[in-house]
Amino acid sequence: MYTKKTLATLFAVAIAITAASEALAWHALTAMAQTASSTSASSNASSSAALQSQIDANNAAIAQLNQEIATYQQQIQQAGADKKTLQAAINSLDLQRNKIQAQVAVTQRQLNTTQLQIQQLGGQINDTQASIAADQQALASYLINLQKDDNQPLFMQVLSSNDLTSAWSDVNATLQVQEAVTNEVTSLQSQKNLLASSKAASQDKQQALSSQQQTLASQQMSLTQTVQQKNQLLVQTSAKQANYEKLLAQAEAELNSFSAFTQNAGGSKLLGNETRCDSWGCYYSQRDSAWGGNSLNGTRYTLASDGCLITAMAMVITHYGYRNVTPVTINSNPANFAAYYPAYLLMTITAGGASATRQRAAIDATLATGNPVIVGLNAYGGTHFVVLVSGSRGNYIMKDPYVANGNDIPFSDHYTMREIYSVARVVVS
Repeated sequence: MYTKKTLATLFAVAIAITAASEALAWHALTAMAQTASSTSASSNASSSAALQSQIDANNAAIAQLNQEIATYQQQIQQAGADKKTLQAAINSLDLQRNKIQAQVAVTQRQLNTTQLQIQQLGGQINDTQASIAADQQALASYLINLQKDDNQPLFMQVLSSNDLTSAWSDVNATLQVQEAVTNEVTSLQSQKNLLASSKAASQDKQQALSSQQQTLASQQMSLTQTVQQKNQLLVQTSAKQANYEKLLAQAEAELNSFSAFTQNAGGSKLLGNETRCDSWGCYYSQRDSAWGGNSLNGTRYTLASDGCLITAMAMVITHYGYRNVTPVTINSNPANFAAYYPAYLLMTITAGGASATRQRAAIDATLATGNPVIVGLNAYGGTHFVVLVSGSRGNYIMKDPYVANGNDIPFSDHYTMREIYSVARVVVS
């Protein structure tokens, strides 16, 4: 007769033998799953290697283009340091065009690389999903088999056996099967983590792709503008050095005069919370901290020191319904400035989908029609522009882009009629 202790031991051994026999089925199932998934993985690995080869080629080309861009930038800086001549200005625009063309090529390569990386991640995602599905199927089948009842349980056979040697030798098999199940569960979780990581990386690459597409569009527009600037330069100067020197001197004088006004009126300290929008339109300050420190079209001047005319134009354009226009909108379009002097605002500009042209006008007659005027002033030892919005015979209400809280204040509190040297209405279409 078997003792209770012996029966318990035999029962455990029987379970071990059952597990050992089921282990054979487990290995068979996992082998088939791994064979199926490894075939797909091998194919995708070959495809991924081909994609990586293209990515490496793109990276090498990008490195070479970046060297060219750096060289162009040095040449552009040297051209700017040379004597101001029409030919130097033309050469500078040609170098700028070459630089932008190289930047466009870099962005196109980056776009292609990102698309290839997205394909790579797609392959990784497919491989991981296939591996997870195969392992889950094998694990499920194995667990189902473990739950099946045999017609004659093995532990009964063990109890009826006089030889327990073979049974004791299979106890270790139980531990192996348990470890195999645990490892498979761990592997499945690891693969699920990898899948989540690959999907997140793919989403990041999609966002990068969208950003690169926007950059490419901007660069292509900049390239077009640079070509237009060269054509404008030749037209504006009639391709003559004497005309170029004359126009250049006039533009420099105006910008320096803007700086003089700002310096003598109190400096170009930035201000906060200046913007005001109402039924008339928007009031902007050239010294607003949102843009006052910005370079004036890439020059040594800033909007705070020399942006009075740009800011005045932005205010008037908003009066005609284009509320999305700010000084930044105008300043960000190089085509709004003279090709011979990049800080000099042209008479006709475009911003926010609107075309705006300054035309000579009379103050009172224009204000009587409900249209504002932009007046130029010789004040504080320099020049300045403000917007007159209402009034007559010298009693005007203005929007001053320089004065703090300069929205709808009396013109006569800061300037005199004698200081006005130019008057223009703005025709917006």
